[in-house]
Amino acid sequence: MRISADFRLVICIGALLFAAKSIALEGGTSSYPLGIVTVMSGAIGAPGETHAYTYNKTVAVDSIRDGQGNKVFPKAKGRVHAHAVRLVHTLDGPTVLGGNVSLQVAVPYVDGHLDIPALGPLGRDSSKGMGDPLFGALISWQSPTYLHNVELDFVAPWGKYDEHALINPGNNSKAIYAAYAFTWFPIPQVEVSSKSSVNYSYENPKTDYKSGVQIVIDYGFNYRLTQNWLAGIGGYLSTQLNDDQSHGDNIGNRTKSIKVGPQIGYASRDWGIIATYQNDVYARNTSEGDAVMLNGMFKF
Repeated sequence: MRISADFRLVICIGALLFAAKSIALEGGTSSYPLGIVTVMSGAIGAPGETHAYTYNKTVAVDSIRDGQGNKVFPKAKGRVHAHAVRLVHTLDGPTVLGGNVSLQVAVPYVDGHLDIPALGPLGRDSSKGMGDPLFGALISWQSPTYLHNVELDFVAPWGKYDEHALINPGNNSKAIYAAYAFTWFPIPQVEVSSKSSVNYSYENPKTDYKSGVQIVIDYGFNYRLTQNWLAGIGGYLSTQLNDDQSHGDNIGNRTKSIKVGPQIGYASRDWGIIATYQNDVYARNTSEGDAVMLNGMFKF
């Protein structure tokens, strides 16, 4: 079984504060950063505005699970630190279907290590470097109680990668994903946010491995303690629609995972910060472990 990084970071859209990644898809990885769009998912800047986002996430790998939820390698441990900068600029015009158009770019940096005692000396590895950058566009609409957007992104296979390594900052495969995100205020103090995305990965030319199509639903339920402070719970549900392929043959390895945890944040019109903890409640063909995020947003 080929093991890859638990967590290779790319940045996705969203309105406020997040990013990072999880492990089947190749070695359990995907180009979509799971569970990062759980606050103000539907919000995008006003025309002419530019926002910078900084994402910082640490994942502690406690185990690697197979398709039945059993540990694949006893005592497997790891930790990954991911940092990224994302810029989003909303154009003054034109509009599309009445919605504002935004362009974005994101560049990640990953530093991680993995230790699998069952593999002996070959089971210990570490790597750090630039991950795969993301380029995309969004169309957004808003009303006083409902904000939403659609997104299309391309992930370029430019990050650091070694096909013989246990852990890599980059995936060495192109990826495209499309998404719909919304934020709904049923009452002024309560926020319901979600982003549903479809992630399509191309074949890795160095390994002839092609990950299956992935569906991810990020979610967040938040309560406004004051005008600026919020607290809530957030996480994600992830599943694959089809098997991974190796050298053109279906090999299974469909990843399924669920994460949930508390979050608290502060945000004004010009800047914001949010702290999040997420824990696995279900993991198949993927790694299992806690994730901690501290992310920020700044308006130019």
